[in-house]
Amino acid sequence: MTIKRSLFSLARSVKRQFNLKADVKAESGIGVLIIFIALVLVAAVAASVLIHTAGILQQRAQSTGTSTISQVSTGLVVNEIVGYDSASPAESGGIKYLAIMVSDNTGGNPVDLGNTSLTLTINGVTSVLVYNSSVFTDLAGSGSKNLFGVSQWSYLNKTSKDSTSFGVIGIADPQHALDNNYPVITPGAEAAIIVNVTNSFGTNLTQNTQVTGQLTPETGVSTTINFVAPEAFNTNTITLT
Repeated sequence: MTIKRSLFSLARSVKRQFNLKADVKAESGIGVLIIFIALVLVAAVAASVLIHTAGILQQRAQSTGTSTISQVSTGLVVNEIVGYDSASPAESGGIKYLAIMVSDNTGGNPVDLGNTSLTLTINGVTSVLVYNSSVFTDLAGSGSKNLFGVSQWSYLNKTSKDSTSFGVIGIADPQHALDNNYPVITPGAEAAIIVNVTNSFGTNLTQNTQVTGQLTPETGVSTTINFVAPEAFNTNTITLT
């Protein structure tokens, strides 16, 4: 009887020991599983943050790239510069009126001439000219026999005291974007920026005179102006570039 009890007690002890180890193993497995799940969750959150940040950076990079391309490509192109000498014969006088023919830069955004400044240096005198909305006309529909004969030139004189102003004459305007308040140069459009040299600089533009300057739009790159007046003025209308 004693032997049976002893064997029964031993069996219970072994069984109890076996169950204790099983519980320890189970607890250890659950702990590892919790740690693993936590690591997966942390990795998921980190990946989500990285993906979100990468998306924001990509959007900013695209926006910056688009803005940079727009800034670089937007501007004005000087197609031709023509002067007018009213003296008779022309050789005895000097250029009084200056017409700078401009169009938009290919691939750029439209340019508002109303927010564009013109800087010119003649005979050591530098003038910064801005747009005067009173000095505007659009010849795209009506045309003109003489560009220098339109009445807008008369507003750029000493009487009007517009020595720091330039005017705009529309030459081509397919999108009808040129008006006196917003003279916008769009693709295919062309306009003449007109300057009264005598009024702005106190003297006419004479032979062999060097002229430098630039057109600076509100947004975009500046356009350089650089030419030397010819040695002889054979006609009243003189092509300078």
